[in-house]
Amino acid sequence: METELPKILYQETNPYGSMTAYLEDDGRTIYLYLQAEQNPELDMMAVWVQNRIPAPKFREVEELQRGIAPILCADEIDQPSLEPPPLEDIRFIWTEEGDGVALFYRDELISFLPPWSGINGLHGYSKYCIKESLTAYPLGNSQHGVIAQRVQSSKDYWEFRAEKDSWKKIQQRRLLYLEERLGKHIKYWSADGGKFPPLAIAKFYPNDYPGVVVYSTIGMSAQNMPTVELYHKNYLNYSRIELAIGIQISEEDNTESWVPHALGEIIKFPWNMRKWLGEGHSITMPRRDPNSLLDFRYFFLSNQFPSKKEWEQPLQDTLFAESGQPVKFLFLLPITEEELYYVRSKGAKSFLKLISNEKKSWVHDSQRESFI
Repeated sequence: METELPKILYQETNPYGSMTAYLEDDGRTIYLYLQAEQNPELDMMAVWVQNRIPAPKFREVEELQRGIAPILCADEIDQPSLEPPPLEDIRFIWTEEGDGVALFYRDELISFLPPWSGINGLHGYSKYCIKESLTAYPLGNSQHGVIAQRVQSSKDYWEFRAEKDSWKKIQQRRLLYLEERLGKHIKYWSADGGKFPPLAIAKFYPNDYPGVVVYSTIGMSAQNMPTVELYHKNYLNYSRIELAIGIQISEEDNTESWVPHALGEIIKFPWNMRKWLGEGHSITMPRRDPNSLLDFRYFFLSNQFPSKKEWEQPLQDTLFAESGQPVKFLFLLPITEEELYYVRSKGAKSFLKLISNEKKSWVHDSQRESFI
């Protein structure tokens, strides 16, 4: 059967600007698609929503070979109508992480394209699907159950973020936590470029750490990072982070020439690239330390650096986000390409032991020698 030219019924980009969902009708089927906007390495995700023609008994192999969106068969669906929904009835609700989306017709949950789409043959969930099929699994009860709860929690999150003073609450909670431990901030930069989510960077000269300047992000922990749930069963304990860096300085502090820029360029990384940051991870340094003796090219992230007697690692006690989730402050330590290779081959714990053996800590020393 010949297909019509696909028609996009509705499309919407998530609040982070990182993924776009669109509902497409090709005359035979309607599918919900999710496409990355900023990371070309990510595959498109898709789930069957409904048929537009009477369901056949069997799928035609030729259609699959031609790459046509698969139609679901008569024994796989229970669909009341072949008509597409009116445009005004279509509504999307994004997951908090921005890499999953729920499709509603008016107030009824019809399909859910989850962050785990594409894993183990699962594409997503559809109300009109009644058994595990090629491109959809049954949605189940759209009012109760795990999926309904996930969609409701996402709805609650976006309603909170839409409140007029939500950013003020987020900002004050984190600044208060930081200033109680590092002293009053001496500088503050907006780091969101005027786009969602609001983000900032603050600078501190902590009295308890003479000769050290500390920078911290503010606002990363106001939303879950994407894909954490693919690696941690209790993912909510790992999904909220802030990034910090401590730097040893002499009389002249020129860290503002590179640190705020470096933090500003990675502060949206998890949502832009759909990659989470956690203990022992590494990320390319977008700006170099101009005072460095070595060729530092990467940041090593940890909350478990060894501490010198005079420089116990700060920000170890728990900050709780508005959701009640714990927030982890990950400190960034510039490392060389050789040290990165060691981390990847020997592991983060082994690398932390090297740092301890060299009597170094969470504080970056621009003039240090290699740990290898």
